Order: sequence, then C-alpha cells, then structure tokens
Amino acid sequence: MNLQELPMNRRPRKHLHLNLNDDQFDDLISALESHRDCFQRLSEEAANGFGLGAPYWNGRVNEIQELIDAVQHVARDDGAK
Repeated sequence: MNLQELPMNRRPRKHLHLNLNDDQFDDLISALESHRDCFQRLSEEAANGFGLGAPYWNGRVNEIQELIDAVQHVARDDGAK
C-alpha cells in the first residue's frame, strides 16, 4: 500500500493527547508552519526541475496544513469545555 496515494483521513491513525500551555501550543503551531513552508520551498524548487516533483511536495504542504488545522480545531474545542 502506497500511503502517499491515500487521502490523509484514510491513512492509519495515531491518537495523541497533549497537555500544552499557551507557549508550548504556539511553539507547536510555529514548528508545523515552518515545516509546511519548507515543503512549499521544495515544491517551488521542484517546479524548476530540482528534486522530487512539485505534486509530491504540494501534497505534503496540504497534509501539514490539514494537521495544523486539526491541532487548532482540537485546541478550540478543548478551550470551549
């Protein structure tokens, strides 16, 4: 099975419970955004003929953005309780 061909919501899942203070949460989001931005740069380089193809890196960018969105969604839901 090629995991890259499966949509993110169909892949095997890991369940995490994190108890973060506000600074730790901000650091986690910043790290994920930096990771996403690195993939974006690799996608731009790939469009110029370097490394793996742009569609691969664009897919990774989308996956990281989905992860950021999920973390922020869970944090909002947790804060509402």
